[in-house]
Amino acid sequence: MKTVLVCMKCKEAFYPTVYDSYPVYDFDEESKSFIERDNNDEAQFRDLHKDHKISQLQVVEGSFRSQYPYWEPLREDYFMVTDGSKNYTLKKWRKNVNEPMKYQIIDDCIESEEPFIQVQSDELKKQMIADSSKLKLDDHKVNEFVEYYKDFVSGIEMNDVMECGLSYDPMASYAALKTEVMETFISDYYSYFSADDVLEDLRIFMHDNSEYNDVMNLRVRHCFHLAASSGQASKNS
Repeated sequence: MKTVLVCMKCKEAFYPTVYDSYPVYDFDEESKSFIERDNNDEAQFRDLHKDHKISQLQVVEGSFRSQYPYWEPLREDYFMVTDGSKNYTLKKWRKNVNEPMKYQIIDDCIESEEPFIQVQSDELKKQMIADSSKLKLDDHKVNEFVEYYKDFVSGIEMNDVMECGLSYDPMASYAALKTEVMETFISDYYSYFSADDVLEDLRIFMHDNSEYNDVMNLRVRHCFHLAASSGQASKNS
């Protein structure tokens, strides 16, 4: 389990990694060469807070929250750490790409909200139009199908889907309709499928495009906000 060192007086934290003792290289103008210098980030942190109480807290698995994609270098992330009896919210951020990440305990707590589901409308339309000859549907029928699908999805719940893949966005994932729910959708809109062969072609299309982030799958947005200890929201995701 991952651990974090926290100065309980300053609320500053240090997140150990395998790179903490790697040497650093300074460019020497006189010799026009790089000089290797020993480095130990953890030792520096402990020395900076040597007269303070430093606690080793464990990261709470699955507590990571962020409104930024993983590849964004300038960001704010939040996750929970614990001493076994009390949880703390740890903020991770930096404002300059040349700075190391900073970690600090904050007073706010992370509160998760109900996730919401969205159809990949544009991607679904493009794929259906590309397969229009196989599906025997014109552009108008494709648009109608997507609208029917959006209407159906607006009435389902999280227990009607299976999450099946992550996204570049840490607060988003992909989910597929459970088989019985997909069949319910087809059954509900049977009158729209004008012929049995069209119905079967659509059933095949839906099953063939329900892996990971395929177009029949749904985007699931997991929202959160930070709340002050009084319960009043202080920042939304």
